[in-house]
Order: sequence, then C-alpha cells, then structure tokens
Amino acid sequence: MQRVNKFLNSIFANPIVTKEIKQRTRSMKFALTLAGWLLLITVFSFIFLKNFAKEFVEVEIYKTNAIGFQTFLIILLTAFFGMLMVILTSQAIAKERENQTLDILLSTTMSNFEIVIGKMIAAAGEVIILFFATFPVYALLYLYGLMKFQDILGMFVYIFVLILFYGSLGLLMSTVLKKSIGATVVVIVVVVVIVLISYISVVALSDVISTLPSQPPRKADLIKLLLTSLSPLFALVEYIFTQIGRSDLFFTYSYKVKGYQVHFLLCLIGTFINIALSSYFLNPLRRGFFRKDTRAKGV
Repeated sequence: MQRVNKFLNSIFANPIVTKEIKQRTRSMKFALTLAGWLLLITVFSFIFLKNFAKEFVEVEIYKTNAIGFQTFLIILLTAFFGMLMVILTSQAIAKERENQTLDILLSTTMSNFEIVIGKMIAAAGEVIILFFATFPVYALLYLYGLMKFQDILGMFVYIFVLILFYGSLGLLMSTVLKKSIGATVVVIVVVVVIVLISYISVVALSDVISTLPSQPPRKADLIKLLLTSLSPLFALVEYIFTQIGRSDLFFTYSYKVKGYQVHFLLCLIGTFINIALSSYFLNPLRRGFFRKDTRAKGV
C-alpha cells in the first residue's frame, strides 16, 4: 500500500511537473508553437473546404476527397505531436546532464522514478494543451460527416497512446545517451527505419504472394497482421479507415484481431517498460526504482 501511495504521489504531487509546465507554458516559444500549429491546421482545413467540399454530382467523389483529407490531417497531427513529444522527452534528462544540474536533481529527496515520471508528465502536459487547442479544428470531421464525435475522441486517445510510447522511448534514450541531440536523432531514425522496412516488406511480399497462387491465405493474412501491428504508420492508417467504415481500402485479412489493436497494446506496454528502464538507468547505483534512501546511504 505504501508503494501505491508513493506511486500516486510521484504522479499527482510531483514538483517537477508543476515547475516545468509553468516555465514552458509561460514562454514565448510555446505561444509561437501553438499559434503556428493552429495556423497550419486552419490553412489546410480552409484549402479543403475551398477546393473539395463543394456540391458534387457524384457523392463518391466527395467521400474520396474527404477520406483523403481526413487521413492527411490525422497523420499530420500524429507526426507533429509525435515529433514534439520526442524532442521534449529526449531533452529531459540529457539537458540536465549538459547543464550539469543532474547531480543536483539526484541529490534531492525525490526518487529516480519520481524524476523520470515528472519529466514524462511535464512533456505530455504540454502536448495535451496543444491537443485541446486543436480539437475545434478537428471537429470539422464531425461537422462534415466524416467521423462520429465519439470516434474523434477515440482517435485522440489512440494517437496520444502512440505518442506516449515514442516519447517514453525518447526519455529512455535521453537517460542512456549523454547528448539531447543524439537521443532525438536515435528515436527519429528508429521510427523512420520501422516505417521504411514495413513499406519495403509490403511491396516485396505483395509481389511474392501474387506470383504464388498456391500461397495459403492464412499465411498471407498473418503476414499482413504482423506488418500492420509493427508499423506505426500502417496501424494508424488502418485505424482511420476502420473508424470511417472503409477498412476494405487497406489490408484485408480474416483475423478478428486488428493490427492497430495489437500496435496499441504494444505501445501501452512499451511505455511502461521504457519508463521503468529510464528509472533504472538514471540511478547511478542501479538499486531499484523507489530506493532513494538506499542510494543516499550508499553515497
């Protein structure tokens, strides 16, 4: 019970969260980031409404344009917030080390887990503020009948979990590596490599499957499921098409479990693992996640 209370206090009563969110949200950099992002989203939405959201003789033309616009908008949102989260978390610990303030932070009464979770929540808090600021623009998807309102909320939750995973990966790299730039580059390279390998695998396997008519359908379905489960881009696209009722536009397979569901679960588990590893590597004596007293005695 004591560990549970300590865990809850590290989240809801963390001084790092209060301090860093106040500093970030009061800066001119945050205001410019918010204004620039909203301007970008508004411009793209205006272009769509100006050029595509007109009266069409054929409804299918409107649906095709609307689906394309929606997919582009959601991928843009995920890429922007994912990049922002990675940059913020990859600088969390490495920046303290570069400024030579990490030893001071470690000498406080806070445990290594409280430090890590505080940095993570502070970065996520800034992203959440931008999320809520973007929500009115994305309500256009509901206004033009592209998605139901509850589906938009579900989409935000799904994207946020994906972003948290890659943010926690950036936090882990920030703890392990000495430079914040190196940590950011490593995470971005990992994501790009995963997407490229998935795309190349799809192209190569599609050619192989098409040339082998005797290929077992079950095996082909398993390959599609695995590729979607491991690729952040494929999982996101499949999720979008599923929400708008056009899952036939993407990979079709016989499994009831979808690739985006598996990817969501992997990201959720991976986030906890990355935070735990970050807490472990932050501790100079490697003696656990909550053992601040033991570490102090050893010092």
